[in-house]
Amino acid sequence: MSANPTQYLYTTLDKCCSTHFSWNYLSCMGQLDNVCARSLFYPDWEGANKACLDDGNQPNYMQNAPSTYLSSQKQDCCQKHYGWDYNNCVGAKKTQNFGKYYPDFDGTKHVCVNDGLQPMYMDLSASHWMYDTLKECCATHYNWNHVECLGSNPNAPVVNDPDTYNKWFPDWVNSPQTCKNDNTQPPYMSKKPDSWMYDTQKACCEDRFGYNESECLKGK
Repeated sequence: MSANPTQYLYTTLDKCCSTHFSWNYLSCMGQLDNVCARSLFYPDWEGANKACLDDGNQPNYMQNAPSTYLSSQKQDCCQKHYGWDYNNCVGAKKTQNFGKYYPDFDGTKHVCVNDGLQPMYMDLSASHWMYDTLKECCATHYNWNHVECLGSNPNAPVVNDPDTYNKWFPDWVNSPQTCKNDNTQPPYMSKKPDSWMYDTQKACCEDRFGYNESECLKGK
């Protein structure tokens, strides 16, 4: 790991846990060591019976069988005991990041969604996982499936970034090599447009393909 620190070493515990142990985030963060039962969620069958609670008032039979009735995350409790009314159970429309997009790693379509059902570790690291627009989420996490990801929600508002929208960038993937402005640039270019994006095709070709500028200018 020390030989390749950029891949395995992190400046914060949160980043390390989010990257390698998202399935067991709370334990990784040390939030479950010697945990008290009141911090675990249980189905409120003897109350309003609409959601899971973590007030420590679970019945003794639940306390005596924690693997069956108690969950460290509200989403897990709702999925297990209120799957028929999951959205209302987790309070999807009341979460702090409701309406924002996140990569649906648990799904099968490799797209971003904004259903408010993001895992807890994403809520806890919203700046890393949550996005205001579908376009930004797709470009960051599903660039290899960009078209399908963007098309997964045709009603999503299109928010154009003036720093990158219709700017020219070097296309090193296709042949012949040229500069394009179709807004399909890789995420690393979008994050640093001053380094990779150009106002004109000529400026891009001169800077990136000066050895074959004439051919570059023919491309579109």
